[in-house]
This record gives sequence, structure tokens and C-alpha cells, in this order.
Amino acid sequence: MNKIKSPKFKAIKKAIKKGKKFFVAGHQNPDGDSLGSTLAVSSYLRRLGKEVYAFSNDRPGEDLYFMPGMETVNFSVLPDEFDFDTMILLECSDKNRGGNFEPLFNTVKTVINIDHHITGQEYGTVNYINAQASSTAEIITELFEYLKADITPDEATCLYTGLVTDTGRFLHSNSSAESLRVGSVLLSCGADIQEVNTVIYNTKPYKELKLLGRALEKLNLLNNDTLAEITLNAKDFELLGVDPRHTQGIVSQPIMIPAVEVSLLLREEPGRIAVNLRSKGKIDVSKIAILFGGGGHARAAGFKVEGAQLTEIKDRLITSVIKEISKLK
Repeated sequence: MNKIKSPKFKAIKKAIKKGKKFFVAGHQNPDGDSLGSTLAVSSYLRRLGKEVYAFSNDRPGEDLYFMPGMETVNFSVLPDEFDFDTMILLECSDKNRGGNFEPLFNTVKTVINIDHHITGQEYGTVNYINAQASSTAEIITELFEYLKADITPDEATCLYTGLVTDTGRFLHSNSSAESLRVGSVLLSCGADIQEVNTVIYNTKPYKELKLLGRALEKLNLLNNDTLAEITLNAKDFELLGVDPRHTQGIVSQPIMIPAVEVSLLLREEPGRIAVNLRSKGKIDVSKIAILFGGGGHARAAGFKVEGAQLTEIKDRLITSVIKEISKLK
């Protein structure tokens, strides 16, 4: 493990040792990395004898419910009283990414912020942001190694889920030698990789397949086929009896088209517009997402806009992307 991590890890270790009552959360609309890291950290803290309130602002897609410890997560329900001394936020690039935690920020003594986004902000008492890491799960595994935590098979399964979903089974450009080493560590600790691969990559509910079909029917190619755009509105979700949680992976499908440089997925959600962006590699879509108040990675980013008109956001977004693509010439 790179020794440059040690000073930050030392501060996290000190904060964990000092804390007694912990609030642990990942970002809204959790993915495998956010939720897997939340479960693993919460499990470790409980093994230390700490009181833990694991929280997720939203429920995940059905494919993540196999992870051990899901029954310990409080979905959308904040406690009546905020008497925590320590808050750990995982993969939350800004302080509001996990939900409305302002009351918590006003009461806790220590905020531990662990993230791997290049757009991550240092809002915590202790901040560890490593944009070179493939995932938060990779960072947590390294932290557990530093802490000599003896990772349990259940924790390893949760962290492996985060690692492979953020790296696309080590196919994405964020995969590194360290990512593969961490995967090996988790496997040796008992991660159930067969279960992970079967549920995440080889299982899809009928409704999700129908939604994927609907999305591909609505696929538009723009700017000489270099930009792919899919818009799913409220009627699409209502028609198929699904919700925005079932859109995982859809935005990546058009990237397979040879000429496409950027793929966009716009979703009409209650009171807001949600957007996912994917890049083949030449365009840094995190820079585009930042223009709309979002963030992410060079190849994968997103944002949400409250109370906006879908057509307005779409027009502005397409204009911004085409402007970036034009710079490639």
C-alpha cells in the first residue's frame, strides 16, 4: 500500500477510535459502491462495539439487495434525535450529496469524508479524497488493511460489489493495478464473487429489460452520430411500472456505437430532472456535469436539477456537449 495514504488514514483511525455513536451514509440513489462501502464500514464499526445508524436516502435497485447486512440500513428514515458524535459520508462529493444532513452537520463533532471523485469537496473534519482510486470500496479496503481490520467474508462481498460495479468488472479506464490487487485481497477474504457476478451481471428483472428496450427505441444520434441521447419521461416509467432506480446501465449502451463519443440519459423524476453522462474517453464529462451543479469522473458523471423544464435542460446540455466534441477536430 502506498505510504502517502498513511497520514490521512491515521487521522481517520483516530476519529474512529474516539467516536462512540456513528451515522454512516452514502450518496442519494445509491449504487453498488456507495451502498457496499456503507455496509462494510457499518459492519466494521459494530465489530468494534460502536453504535451505528446506517442510512440511505433512497432505496437501490433490486439487484443490490443480495448484499449482506441490507436489513441494517435505514432507508429514507432519519432518526428522531441527532445524538451522534461522528458522521461518516462515503462517496459524497459534496455535503448535500447524501441528503439533507444539515441538522447532523450542526450537531456532530467529527465528519469523516471519504470519496474518489475528482470533483470531491473537503467539507469534513477529516477528508480523504483520492481521485486515482477506482472506487470508494477500493479506498475502504486499503483503510481496513491499514487498520488491520481482518475483513469478514460479508464485508468483502460488499466491498467487491462496489469495486466491480464502479470498474465495470475491471473493464473501465479507472481500473488499475491497485484495483486488481484490492480485488485479490477481497477474494482472499471470502468475497462471494459468484453471487456478485450472477446477481449484478447475469440477472435482470423483466420490467428492467422492457425499460431498456423502451430506452433504446428512444435513442437519438446527433452531431454526425457523435452524441447519443435518450430521454425517459414520467409516462415511460408509468407505462412499464418501473421507476428511475431501474435505469442502471442504460446510459452506457450507446457508447458501443463506433462514432459515439458521449452518451446522455435524461430522466424525468418527480420535481426534478436527472441526467447521466458517459464518455468514450476523449471528452471529460465531469466538466460538463459541473456546469449544471453536478460532478463525477472524466468518463462517468451526472447531475440533478430541481424544478426545471426537461426541454430547457436538454437543449442546454446538448449544446454544451457538442461544444466539447467540436474541440476534438
